[in-house]
Amino acid sequence: MKNLSLIGLPVLLVLFFAINLASGAIFTSTRLDLTEDRLFTLSEGTRNILDSMDDKVTLRYFYSSKLAKEELQFAERPAQRVREMLDEMAAASGGNLKVIEIDPISFSEEEDQAVEFGVRGAPANSAGDMIYMAVAGTNSVDDQEVLDLLPLVQGRRRQFLEYDLTKLIYSLANPVRHRVGVISNLPIEGAPPNPMDPRSGSRPWFFLTQLQAAFDVEMIQRGATTLPDDIDLLLLVHPKELAPTLLFEIDQFVLKGGKVVAFLDPHCEADTEGVNPQDQMSAFSANRTSDLGPLTDAWGFELVAEKIATDKQNAHRVRLPGSGTEMPYIAWLNLNDEHVESSDPVISELKKLHLATAGILQAKPGATTTFAPLLTTGPETMQVDRIRVAMRPDPEGVLDSFVNEDKEIVLAARVNGPVQSAYPDGPPEPAAVPEGQQPPPGPIPPAEGWKTEGEAQVIVVADADMLVDQWWVNVTNFLGQQLANQTADNGSLLLNALENLTGNKDLIGLRSRQGYERPFTRVEGIRDEADEAFREEEQQLQAELDEAERKISELQNQKDDGTVSSMILSPEQREEIERFKEKRVETRKKLRDVKYSLKKDIEALGLWVKMLNFLVPGLVAAAGIGLWVLRNFSKTTS
Repeated sequence: MKNLSLIGLPVLLVLFFAINLASGAIFTSTRLDLTEDRLFTLSEGTRNILDSMDDKVTLRYFYSSKLAKEELQFAERPAQRVREMLDEMAAASGGNLKVIEIDPISFSEEEDQAVEFGVRGAPANSAGDMIYMAVAGTNSVDDQEVLDLLPLVQGRRRQFLEYDLTKLIYSLANPVRHRVGVISNLPIEGAPPNPMDPRSGSRPWFFLTQLQAAFDVEMIQRGATTLPDDIDLLLLVHPKELAPTLLFEIDQFVLKGGKVVAFLDPHCEADTEGVNPQDQMSAFSANRTSDLGPLTDAWGFELVAEKIATDKQNAHRVRLPGSGTEMPYIAWLNLNDEHVESSDPVISELKKLHLATAGILQAKPGATTTFAPLLTTGPETMQVDRIRVAMRPDPEGVLDSFVNEDKEIVLAARVNGPVQSAYPDGPPEPAAVPEGQQPPPGPIPPAEGWKTEGEAQVIVVADADMLVDQWWVNVTNFLGQQLANQTADNGSLLLNALENLTGNKDLIGLRSRQGYERPFTRVEGIRDEADEAFREEEQQLQAELDEAERKISELQNQKDDGTVSSMILSPEQREEIERFKEKRVETRKKLRDVKYSLKKDIEALGLWVKMLNFLVPGLVAAAGIGLWVLRNFSKTTS
């Protein structure tokens, strides 16, 4: 009996491996995701897009696996995540998605292939080897698109891996170039030069140049009464004084499924219409406020009338004319990634946004739409009357009157959901045409058959000035080419919004997934506690430094009589300085102790984790061996 039990162990091991190999071969398409956040399960939106593919798509995954193992060891984990995601997508595509993995070794045909697809590598070592990590996609009509995945290695866009891959597949499976209609009361198209002065005129705003490279763009004149029939999306940049019939057309466009990106502004500094430089009072009377009539109420939000958002913590610093003194102008904002909505792919990856006299967005009470903030101020804010900045910027006056309202202000939002028409009684009457003038071109809106309800998909930003070049990009000409140096992500916000909304509903609804790397929350907690203690010590040191300098200054002022002797330190000054130096040494020692305590606590926790990593499997193994020994002992004794 004992011999049989000894023979049984190798047999069980063989059966164990055989069952695993058989299950791997039989159940290749069967997957079980046991992670808490379903990290390896495709979202419903991705599955819908894969199910609806009408074209064959091939994705070539270029990854320098051999070189990465030698030079960039930490790249393997994100690379494996890409493989797993691509395998999941291919399995769910019903055969319409083919994935090929290619290792572009230096000076190989595979590297030449990567270069032909436009894949950009990064230097891996001093020998000149390039490391590649990208997905190049093609469809049946040989359209090509490339997704650079090297940012994954640095931890950027990891949570948007599924979104980026799905967007790539969708654009290849649906290769139609989207058409964007643009309505603006600003000179975004530039102005032709005066024949008498070649240096006059202006070029188009750079965001429009980017827009025309990515979409088919149709400019809609501000005096138009209708919208083109073939646009997929409408971009509004500081719309005002639009014809009632055009507002009705926009209303119907949204109710029929059209998407809108709107940059509204309560005080558009770039709008100089009606402003006479020779007459300062004209700045008060000029209409520089965006206006969509009844549409914003129907869509469930409002741009608060006659109010400007200010943010003391995130103010843009300016130099006062004449004096050259630098101070914060709280009506001009510099916002970093702490103020963006991290779960929305339109804005989550943006690091810096510059806004000028931005407005305040709010949801309307009782609205049927969902109002989801995308960009907010910090908490140190105050709503300022527009009239305070109407004539000219007033950094000192606005700052002096600042009273913290301790409330974050919404500067950009996504508005989705069911809406009713802003014109429940039908289209408005066309404006009367003055005698002697021709009516504007385009059909008259129908008197009946209009839609009264639908689904709104709108992204709204409470600032139009942010699209002016000076706020986000420096453009220079070099050998006839425009070279752009981006100083903020303002243009990226616009392009992201357009690209997001021109996808289908599944792509729009696709949000970021949880990161697949779990943080050591206890370690982070220890570090945060120590950092807080460090900051307190540092602030205390700075306060003592300021106090010592103040006392030294007081002693010097008391003794300063204009003689040479007043330049010599007194015994009291020397004593004060020596006392401060001793205190500084003592405080620095405390700071070192704080850092040492941080390291000691983390190392102690790490030791416990390592012990548990060995202890738990050891206990399980010991229990198994003990159970086996106990069973065999009972059999032999019986």
